[in-house]
Parts: sequence; C-alpha cells; structure tokens
Amino acid sequence: MKYTISITLILIFTLYSIFAKSQDKSVLLNKFIIVLDVQEYHTNGSLPDTSNQKVINSINYIISKSDSNNVIYIKRIHKLLNVSLSFPFIYVSHDTSAMRLDKRLNLVNENVFTREKSNAFTLEELNDFLEQNNVKEIIMIGFLAEDFLYESVISGKELGYDMYVISGAIIGKSQRSKDKVVKNLAKEGIKMLDINKM
Repeated sequence: MKYTISITLILIFTLYSIFAKSQDKSVLLNKFIIVLDVQEYHTNGSLPDTSNQKVINSINYIISKSDSNNVIYIKRIHKLLNVSLSFPFIYVSHDTSAMRLDKRLNLVNENVFTREKSNAFTLEELNDFLEQNNVKEIIMIGFLAEDFLYESVISGKELGYDMYVISGAIIGKSQRSKDKVVKNLAKEGIKMLDINKM
C-alpha cells in the first residue's frame, strides 16, 4: 500500500512537472522578442549600473527561453553635429561608439536593425521582416520605458500586433516613471507578462 501511494505521488509530481514546463514554453511560443536600445550609450553611466545589470540579466534570460530565430535587436543611430575649420564647415556624423550594443547582451542571431526615429515600427526593414515571418505577437523589452519603448509598443498595437511587455525586462529613467508607464500600457490594452513565470 505504501509503495502504491509513493508511486502515485511520483507519477503525479512527474506529470505536474511536465505540464508546468510545457506551460512555461507556451508563454513565449510563437512570440517574437524585440530587444530595444540595449546600447552602451544607455548602459554606460546614464543609469545606475545595478539597474542596468539586473535588466540585462532579465533580457538575456528571456532570450535564452525564446526561439533564437524569433529575437530581434534594434539599436538607435546617434548623430553628432561637427564643426570644422575647413569645408564642409558643419556636418553630421554618426557616433559609432554610442551605437554599439552592450557587450553583456546575449546576441543569438543577426536580426539587428538600426533606426533613427523613436518608434521602432518606422523601420521599413523591420516591418518587412515581421511580415515575411507572419508575426502576430510581439514582446518588447529594453530601454527606455518612457520614450522609445512606450511609443513603439503603442504603435505596434495600432498596426494590429498583439503586444506584450515584461516589466522586469525594461528600464526607465526611474522606477517610479517606469511603473507609471507600465500602468498606462496596461490601460491601453497591452498584455503584461511575468518574468517569474517563464
């Protein structure tokens, strides 16, 4: 009798573990991850190192749990206005050091797009990529909650994508302003995912 109860408990535990793992995978299944602006420009000095490292760890965790083909990296172009004593006297160049992705970021593919505007969906190459891959659901993570991320998430929803945000994998100018953005996104119908359930 004791053996029957033990075997039954082991069987129940095993089935529960298998079910729980399949549930975990289904959270990210068929969803594309857009990693936004995890660049040295943001991570070197403009925000506290501990916050940066924690968010980068969370982003890398989500990337590791996702299909590597479904991860997209977007970085922003940073322009510099240059003044010279010779012709051309004033010209614009790109700050390539600011455009580099953070070295701690886990790169799993070459799906890297570069943008000039705040809204990621203004990138024609990104829109073509999403269409070619028949994307329906997008999780957006990265920097900065109050600006680029908010605008891009709302735009993605307006374009008809099911948009998701993982609060633990985004960073804002402060915890308070990030929390406010997350609340506003939820009011706009953006779905929130819990990193602890992945």
